[in-house]
Amino acid sequence: MAASKRLHDTLNRLAAAEAEALAREFLAPRLRGGRVQVRIAGVVCAFKVEPNDFEGWGVFQPTSATAARLVRPARLAERKQYLEPLPLVRLIICRRDDDRWLAIPANRADTRFRIEGLVPVRLVEEAQPFEVLLTRFDGARCWYEGPDPRRDPATAAFLREALARMVEPEALSRPGLTAEERVAYTLNYLPRLEAEAAARRDRVEERLRAALAHAGASLADYTERGDVYRVAFEIDGRRHVSVIAQDDLSVQTAGICLSGQDHLFDLQSLVGVLREARGGAVVRVGDGPDAMPEEDYWRVHPPEP
Repeated sequence: MAASKRLHDTLNRLAAAEAEALAREFLAPRLRGGRVQVRIAGVVCAFKVEPNDFEGWGVFQPTSATAARLVRPARLAERKQYLEPLPLVRLIICRRDDDRWLAIPANRADTRFRIEGLVPVRLVEEAQPFEVLLTRFDGARCWYEGPDPRRDPATAAFLREALARMVEPEALSRPGLTAEERVAYTLNYLPRLEAEAAARRDRVEERLRAALAHAGASLADYTERGDVYRVAFEIDGRRHVSVIAQDDLSVQTAGICLSGQDHLFDLQSLVGVLREARGGAVVRVGDGPDAMPEEDYWRVHPPEP
């Protein structure tokens, strides 16, 4: 009987706490499309918010046990009061991903939290890559508090300028630059370097493909070697490999014996020569069991000056 009464009293207290909480406004951060949460009698409750497109810090009024409406945006002092009890985490902004900023710890010696890779920072009002931010961790997310006043903003500006010039990470030189800031820089530098290399390869491939297509051949693949391209292409279903200068696509090694006259052709005109030679006796030059090695070819047919 006593246990039943205690359970009844507990349920009554929870119901009273819920009724009181539902009658009060509360402050919370809200991500677009998400729910806001508030702790009621030790239990975290989630509310769907109207208007649904609101994102930011707001003061909300519950309208039911599962819904709330925005009363007004929160004031700066209210936000500060909300964040102040939460653990402080300093993060270095790396890059923006859609509508959120991604960051890494500014101090890897801080062992309070185990942060692997990039972590999103929520509700960032204003930031640029490589800035050090003060954030507060609520156990699930890092919320933006503001820039770290202890860190010189000129350091972040230096890194942004270096990235614009694509300075290699190993070449960065600035007094006071931390290991974490170097990591943040590298995390930006490498994807940009890869993107530039991919874009350049696309341009080269399009250039080779266009030259070959104009002559009725198709590109299979190519590789770069110093200042030349080793180009594999097909003419009427037969594969050929030639070495072409990068600057003007002039032939360095045609892939067949031209008696040392290779330099008289470019990639486009070479296709016509190869097509005409298809029915005759052709000595291939390059790799392969039936091909003359390039060294032997140039020893027998030294290029004309």
